Amino acid sequence: MSLLAVTAALMYGYASMQEYVVVQEAVNGAIRISRETFFYMVLALLTIINVFVFIIARIMVRSEDFKSWFYGLVITFNIFLIVGIGFVSLYNSGEMYDYARLQPVVYGSIGLLLLWSFAWPIYVSYKRLVGKS
Repeated sequence: MSLLAVTAALMYGYASMQEYVVVQEAVNGAIRISRETFFYMVLALLTIINVFVFIIARIMVRSEDFKSWFYGLVITFNIFLIVGIGFVSLYNSGEMYDYARLQPVVYGSIGLLLLWSFAWPIYVSYKRLVGKS
């Protein structure tokens, strides 16, 4: 489901972008790429990350805990991509916008991704500690 949501966000963002997309502001000028390049780079990243779901499902058949955590990790990554695509699309729209209002959403998606990433090692450590008692 999150794959469909991020794909819809990518399509919507692509449709609203100008010919060239600013991906980074630099001291000596902005780094711009074509919107097609941006689209295919994000699509490739999206494909690689989401293909791991099927690979992990085949490899880690026995560990339901790990599969559940990994599925959640991919979902949080997809949420981060939705926020990122929306931000790039909004930044390149040419409209006046107070970007500071987006700061909690952007940092929240990064925080969620980091929190979920570190949850598995903490969970495994806790299970080992409780299992030894």
